[in-house]
Amino acid sequence: MNRVSLDRRRLGAVVAVVAALLITGVAPARAEHAGAEAERAAAEILDAREQANAAAQAMFDAESRLDTLTIDLERKSADVEAAELAVDQLRQGLAEHAVRRFTGAAERPMLLLTDLESAYDDAAKGVYASAATGSELVRADELEAALERLDDEREALASQRDETEQARNQFEQRQADAEALLEELQRIEAERLQDALVEHELERQRQERLAAERREQERLAAERAEQERREQAAREREEQQQRDQQNEAPNAPAGAGDGTAEGDGAAAPSDPGAGAGLVCPIAGPRSFADTWGAPRSGGRSHEGVDMMSPGGTPLVAVEAGTASFRTNRLGGNTISLQGASGTRYYYAHLSSWEGSSRSVSKGEIIGYVGATGNTSANHLHLQVHPNNGVSVNPYPYVRAVC
Repeated sequence: MNRVSLDRRRLGAVVAVVAALLITGVAPARAEHAGAEAERAAAEILDAREQANAAAQAMFDAESRLDTLTIDLERKSADVEAAELAVDQLRQGLAEHAVRRFTGAAERPMLLLTDLESAYDDAAKGVYASAATGSELVRADELEAALERLDDEREALASQRDETEQARNQFEQRQADAEALLEELQRIEAERLQDALVEHELERQRQERLAAERREQERLAAERAEQERREQAAREREEQQQRDQQNEAPNAPAGAGDGTAEGDGAAAPSDPGAGAGLVCPIAGPRSFADTWGAPRSGGRSHEGVDMMSPGGTPLVAVEAGTASFRTNRLGGNTISLQGASGTRYYYAHLSSWEGSSRSVSKGEIIGYVGATGNTSANHLHLQVHPNNGVSVNPYPYVRAVC
């Protein structure tokens, strides 16, 4: 059983509990009843969000694989066209040689004195015989090799088409799963997120989980750094042994043997300050995935974070600034928010805007989730450009505030 199926079963159990409470006439647990009820409600919401996020990740991973295969399919189609052109050129060359041999004066038979059909047969035999000698033999071999390559390219193209179609079906299934879990999350939040005490407990538990994630990232980074130091020390010992065996001077490089060679260490964990002072761009149920750098159609790579949400869900300014509304082919309806901090945020695929380009305050509604531009699912594509420069991975920003 895969993770998405397991998550759906768990989430289904949560929904079943809520349904049972409604059927029996018992109102869903409210925070004012007891602190434990608020804790339980917050935990259920967080669990549902994590399950929806996992489904979104699976969907966007499937989309990335589909885009990669689509790019490969286009490349293989071009390879087949090139192979077909090569075969046609070789065939044309052999045909032109055959015509020259057949019409050449030195080799042409006396057609008027010979049976016409027999003359053509004899001439053809002579041409084929000459075509099988000298340079034409090489050309015939080239044609045979080109035909074999063409068969291979066509077979690879057919296989690629089948694989791409399977990936397309898988993406559509993952999309259906992600949208279903998002609907479940929307219902659970509507039933459990009922007052300020639950909201407070939800934020407390969310920050607690984020802190645990950061500690785990730091632990893994430390383990990777230690492993790299050990590997570096082992390489230096091996190099020293080789020098000793060759009677070379044992001039070890600086830092040899102590595992502190320059460049050691793993990538730093996510910046704990990412997203500080911001609000979540989606004011409603959402799920999101880390899709930074994923391949996209046309040979592009993804430079944002994708956040699923039902169509029409309000979008808000993550910080105060100036919002400019524009439309383009890939992003559809977009917003460029130049934040007061100097960071620029790019929102794409909106169904519509709220008002017009203007100065906005943090948390102000500026648009609504949609599926305009180059997409097939309702979601927000968000980019972050610190100091109005190149984009960076916005996933840590979103993870910190959503």
